[in-house]
This record gives sequence, C-alpha cells and structure tokens, in this order.
Amino acid sequence: MAISAVARETVFALRRQIAKIEGTLPERLQAPAGAPLDADGGVGLTPNADLTIVRRGLAAALPDAYLPIGIEGLDAALSGGLPKAALSEIHGLETRDAGAVAGFALSLTSLILKRAQGLPVLWIGTTEIFREAGFPYARGLQACFGIEPEQLLFSEAPKLVDALWIAEEAARMTALAAVILEIAATRNGWT
Repeated sequence: MAISAVARETVFALRRQIAKIEGTLPERLQAPAGAPLDADGGVGLTPNADLTIVRRGLAAALPDAYLPIGIEGLDAALSGGLPKAALSEIHGLETRDAGAVAGFALSLTSLILKRAQGLPVLWIGTTEIFREAGFPYARGLQACFGIEPEQLLFSEAPKLVDALWIAEEAARMTALAAVILEIAATRNGWT
C-alpha cells in the first residue's frame, strides 16, 4: 500500500513538473453534459458510456505546439492534436487491452519519429510489465508502424519506483524524441 502511495505521488509530481514547464496549471477536466460522475465528481468510467473528453488548451500556443494525429475529428477535439511538450496518458479499461493501448502508443510514436530528426524514443516499463505484456515485435514495428527497431529503446526497471525515476530523468533530456512509461494500473492505484 505504501508503494502505491509513493508511486502515485511521484506520478503527480511528474505531472506538476510538466505543467510548470508548459506554463500551465494542472486542472481537472470537466465532464461533458449528461456524463456520469464518480464519487469525487470526476468523469465516471462506466462501460458503454458515450463520453467525449475535451482538453482545455493553453491560453496562447505556438502553431507548432501540437502534434496533429491526422484524423480530423480527433484533432479538432484535441484543439489541434496532442501537445508536444506535455504528459499524455493513454489508458485501457482492462489488462487485456494492453495490446490495443500499445498499438495506439506505437502509432503516435510513428508520427513523432517522422518529425524527430533521428532522435530515438525511450520505452520504460517494469520487469513485471514486460514479462506480462512483452516487447513489441521488431518486424512488426517496421511493417505496421514504419518504425525501425533501432529507433525504439527499452529500459526495464526492477520496480515501479525505479521506472518512475527513469521516466522523470528521461523527460528532461533533449536527446530523445519521446518517453513512454508503461505501468499497470489497478483500481486502488499503480502497481
């Protein structure tokens, strides 16, 4: 239980640091009209709920501040795409959704690498995550996503706290196009 609290605080500290770099304050997203709310007043994650989550953008952003996804409706909902200098979270509802989540992350990675001028992407996970979900297949990276295997670096940490530390240090580096942190989430926190 103490590890989950430490991990949660580390993730929140990382979010605050990124918001500080961006010059924005972290804020809770408001639920769309008619969306179910959880006990804390946040957007409820009920199955089959028809939700649209709209991100509040920066007050003034440079034209190059967003990475366009290439899907008109999604780019419009995201105010131009994913913010480049930000922490973006991608969640699956179930552990069995890890493949779909990883595929989406690899699709975004492909878009990032097209603009990265030769910089690699660092994918960080715990030993437990990589044992359970595995690593992306090298031939599949090229065939499905156009990613050369040498463009994707992996860091396997023995514990969650170590993975969070690696991610925090890597996020400060300019020698990486992006940093991906893969962690397992449970209802009670991170594992």
